[in-house]
Amino acid sequence: MVGCKSANVSALNTRISTAQKLSVEKSPFDTAKSTGAELKTQIGFRDEYVNKLTQLREIFPSQPLILTESYMFICDGCKADYVSIFTDGILYEYTFSRTQNKYIEKSKKMSVEDLIYEGGAHDDIKEIYDALITNKKWNEDPRKYGDENCFDGSQTFYTVFNLENKVESMYMRCWIPADFRKQ
Repeated sequence: MVGCKSANVSALNTRISTAQKLSVEKSPFDTAKSTGAELKTQIGFRDEYVNKLTQLREIFPSQPLILTESYMFICDGCKADYVSIFTDGILYEYTFSRTQNKYIEKSKKMSVEDLIYEGGAHDDIKEIYDALITNKKWNEDPRKYGDENCFDGSQTFYTVFNLENKVESMYMRCWIPADFRKQ
């Protein structure tokens, strides 16, 4: 495995990978089918931050956790260049350092309400979190959040750990802010 520090991969990492592969199979977007190399690469790096999910589940047992992994669309087989983990109260952000060949972690206290003051940077996380709290099927149809008709940017996997610790994922090519979506 490329970048894998150990042949052993955590069980949670494997569950995430399985959920993401299922989201590719279910995706209505043709671009989802081109993510196989990225998913294989990421499993070798994900254990750098996946333990944070386990820690957050212990600290926030009654809240969903949202893992976001974004890949540059023009890079085939690359690792996620941006990763975030959010639950109401804290946001962890990971950026990949090519010089250190590892993820650099930053965290900040942030509530769901604070997400709206981030200039749109986390509108996607807020919308998914709100859907989870209201028990909506957040990943049933990714087309309600956007499409695949953008010319640049990233492709993103949203992976959620609900309160029963079930792992669900959704592939998204072009997230469109709610105010700009066709009604």
